[in-house]
Amino acid sequence: MEEQTNSKMTIGGIVLLLVGVVIGYYVGWTRAGGSAAADTKNKAEAVAEAAEKVAAEAANPFSNTESNPLKGVQTNPLENVKINPFAQ
Repeated sequence: MEEQTNSKMTIGGIVLLLVGVVIGYYVGWTRAGGSAAADTKNKAEAVAEAAEKVAAEAANPFSNTESNPLKGVQTNPLENVKINPFAQ
C-alpha cells in the first residue's frame, strides 16, 4: 500500500511540475515576448537607417563641400592668351 501511495505522489508531483513549467512559460512569453520582439524590430530599423545614412554619405562624392581643390588659387584664364594665331 505504501508503494502505491509513493507512486501516486511521484506522478502527482511530476504533473504539478509540468503544469508549473507550462504556466511559467506562458506567463513569461506573454509578458516579455511581445515587448522583446518590438524592441528587436525597433533596434533593427535603427541600425538599418544608420547604415543607409553611412552608405549614402560614402557614395555621394559631392557631399563634402569643404574639399574644394581650387580653393585659394587665384588664376586668370585670359592671361597670356594668344589672340592672333598667325602672329609670331
